[in-house]
Amino acid sequence: MKESIYNKHDIEAAKIINDFLPDKLFDAHMHITHRGPLYEVGTSFDDYYDNIKLFAKDREVRCNGIVHPDDELKDPTEFAKAHDFLVEELNKHPQNVGEVLVFPSDTIDDIEARLLHPNIKGLKCYCFYAECENKYDATIGEYLPESAWEVANQRKMVITLHMVKNECLAHPDNLNYIIKMAKKYPDAVLILAHAARAFAAWTVFGTVDKLVDLENVWFDFSAICETPAMLYIIKKVGVSRCMWGTDYPVAAYLGKPISLGNTFTWLNAGNFSGGFPLRHVITEGFMAMRELSILADFGKNQLEDIFYNNASRLFDVK
Repeated sequence: MKESIYNKHDIEAAKIINDFLPDKLFDAHMHITHRGPLYEVGTSFDDYYDNIKLFAKDREVRCNGIVHPDDELKDPTEFAKAHDFLVEELNKHPQNVGEVLVFPSDTIDDIEARLLHPNIKGLKCYCFYAECENKYDATIGEYLPESAWEVANQRKMVITLHMVKNECLAHPDNLNYIIKMAKKYPDAVLILAHAARAFAAWTVFGTVDKLVDLENVWFDFSAICETPAMLYIIKKVGVSRCMWGTDYPVAAYLGKPISLGNTFTWLNAGNFSGGFPLRHVITEGFMAMRELSILADFGKNQLEDIFYNNASRLFDVK
């Protein structure tokens, strides 16, 4: 986010946020792409650092840069450019790590051929690439190949999963798949993105309970702008498997996702007019994390763990 796109509500919130954040940050879920800009912002690590300055100030900030998925990457030339860009960015910013995309048809050899840099520490799947008609109702196995699990298990890597289906973790297909595969591949770490995509907070109530004993199932809180789902996960799982993230460049979106009815919706300028005080997703996410820390009664150590230490440990970054 160029600072010029921040509004007065973001800037006011930043004063509170800066008093709350620890000295070091590790963004466990952000995206880079050669195909930017997106949401009015550039999509390199340099762009990210410029755009987070309002909040980060002089703090040390590291990132897990995930290749941004889009339909155009189905083209082999664009796909190669995306991963070459990730390698270039990791060479420029060796303090960071990254994740490469996997497709449903990928073999072990296909995936291993993308691991072109020692700082590539993970794999990212996405429902766009499922062969089914309704991508947002795909089962996880339709867009996350078992070959990815095999590679991640052998190399002790992470897999970041943005699950779909309206019920998310509360859908038995999703929950049962996660339990089965996490047990089958104990050395692969599955990161459930967006608090198990709990934009509708109720979807983690009573379901996260079944993942408590699976030490290789983690959570990132990227783009989550309300506290209930995060608080429930912390209550059941503890802090040690949870990480902060921005979902940059989605962080530059003006508005926020909220639970509504039995699902969720996005509040944005199209929903509200007349000067309603909308802030950007990054601001709302930080404020939700602050509320979480108050409600969960975090001390200094817990704040440092969720904002930096857990990701540093998981991605083996010293």
